Amino acid sequence: MSSAPHLVDSAEFTTWLDGFRTWAAGAAEDERAWKSAGAQGLFSLPLPAERGGTGAGFLASCLAMEAMADATGRSGLPFAFSAHMWACQEPVAAFADAAQLSTCLTPLAAGTAVGAFAATEYDAGSDLLSLTTRATPRDDGGWTLDGAKTFVTNGPVADVFVVLARTAEGSALAGLSAFLIPRTTPGLGVGPAFEKAGLPGAQVGSLRLDDCAVPASAVLGPVGGGYAVLMRAMRYERAFILAPVLGLMSHALRKAVEHVRTRSQFGSTLSTYETIRQRVVRMHLSLTSAREVLVTTARAADRGELDHARASLTKLHVSNEFNAFCRELPDVYGGYALFPETGAAHLMSDAIASRYYSGTSDMQMKIIAEGLGL
Repeated sequence: MSSAPHLVDSAEFTTWLDGFRTWAAGAAEDERAWKSAGAQGLFSLPLPAERGGTGAGFLASCLAMEAMADATGRSGLPFAFSAHMWACQEPVAAFADAAQLSTCLTPLAAGTAVGAFAATEYDAGSDLLSLTTRATPRDDGGWTLDGAKTFVTNGPVADVFVVLARTAEGSALAGLSAFLIPRTTPGLGVGPAFEKAGLPGAQVGSLRLDDCAVPASAVLGPVGGGYAVLMRAMRYERAFILAPVLGLMSHALRKAVEHVRTRSQFGSTLSTYETIRQRVVRMHLSLTSAREVLVTTARAADRGELDHARASLTKLHVSNEFNAFCRELPDVYGGYALFPETGAAHLMSDAIASRYYSGTSDMQMKIIAEGLGL
């Protein structure tokens, strides 16, 4: 299905990654990018062979996403690709039946279809008990969905949605179900892209479901199994959604080093001033620390040992280090931080956003505490 390699610790993967980085540097940031990335083998990297992938694994996927962001310094498309892979493709791969694998997972992995995950509602983010989108059974065995979703990454351009809806009252553990809903389904309304300060190139929007009728075959996993689908999506999204951030930081660090080595003030380059040197060192430390944690997490996932606490720890730590990194930028560049060519203002917006998607930092702290038995 793709030219992607099978083993991350191989010369074959190193060669592929170099080629992928070259592709990323010249890739278009429009609908063509999805098919092009799929042809490169990006989306098939984490999927096992029995699911139509190459089995290269989660670390390979993270290294690819880092390389893409590093090659361009742009955040939006890598973020969109990551949301596609972890929040949509991953739970589909885990819960789809044979027919769904053929009709849904295969095009997602090939990049010929864009995926989105729709769980968040206007009054129900992390509070699943407040989720009001409802799926009502029909006499023919199908379901009718009514409700609304918001903050749907890739929503405005997605071809297929994993939608979480209530199918019974009571606990989220048994009252929720997941549905695979194509964009063309009657009753599904896709809203326009939100205007936002960060992540340029990634489209986020809303959905409206009004008498949206789907067949019984649209249920992903068992009826009442929506919580398990959600937890699968969140575990992998929290662990790996920030892999592109390492590339953004690496790209920004190179630019900052070049700036302080060439910019002169009072007859000396900025690199001779100890306060500036220390700022750049702290940026390097943040990048190194974030990379160590994410790589360790990816290797654990490749061993089948990723749990929710570790995923949340990774999300929290990388976002914290990203924000610490960006706090140094204004004083490295001075007034030039406001100029588009430095990328500092966009990067700072992306850093703020990283604290909130896939669950806020406070939510990650709660999950980590629970993992410690607190």
